Amino acid sequence: MLYIVKWIYSWLLPLGGIVLALGFLAAYQRRRRSAGVKWLAAVVLVLYALSIAPVSNWLLRPLEQEYEQPAAQALDGDVIIMLGGGVLAGVPDVDGEGQLSGAAANRFLTALRLHRALGLPLLLSGGKVLPDDASESAVARRMLLSLGAAESMIYTDEESRNTAENAAFSKAICEANGWRRPIVVTSAFHMERAAYLFRREGLDITPYPCDYRAGTGISLYSFVPQASVLADSCLAIKEYVGLAAARAGLQ
Repeated sequence: MLYIVKWIYSWLLPLGGIVLALGFLAAYQRRRRSAGVKWLAAVVLVLYALSIAPVSNWLLRPLEQEYEQPAAQALDGDVIIMLGGGVLAGVPDVDGEGQLSGAAANRFLTALRLHRALGLPLLLSGGKVLPDDASESAVARRMLLSLGAAESMIYTDEESRNTAENAAFSKAICEANGWRRPIVVTSAFHMERAAYLFRREGLDITPYPCDYRAGTGISLYSFVPQASVLADSCLAIKEYVGLAAARAGLQ
């Protein structure tokens, strides 16, 4: 009974309620034989599909399976590059202001654990995308210092605004410090595009994907529309578009 109640409740949340409302509207318009009912039904179907886990996982899995996560002890690198993934400015943190978003926080934890396991320097790549944003690298650097990382082991690129700039500016910093075998840490859904752009810059990288989104389990809840699942579907679509743009030389 508990699971049934939760399942019903999920349909009353904003996204589930919107899908239901649009579905009822499409059915009503169909009964009235209104013009455009097919387009409305198509919009409802697409919105519903992108909001359920089986479809979102289907979109994400090819991106996330492009590179396997190597064993830490098998890594042969001389620097760990962590790519930015979003930051929230102006909010309080334990020892300062600004916090990393979900994707960036997962990348941060992975990079920190690799740093402690391998003893390699960390290059934090990511600046302000918009003028009012916080610098991702600056926030991550403050967090690393508060967790005991040595200041001498932390390098920052605070100019990058996208993945292409991550690659270009990281290359310059690597060359300045004599690093030739960078380990690149980013979300698994983002790794294919990141690896392409870094290798286009001539860097011999080892991809280290993390922050996986595509699950393997299927349950009753997998077919309830969820905002977080819709967001993951949008991330996947954005990556396919971004990868196509990069390969076409538009990034």
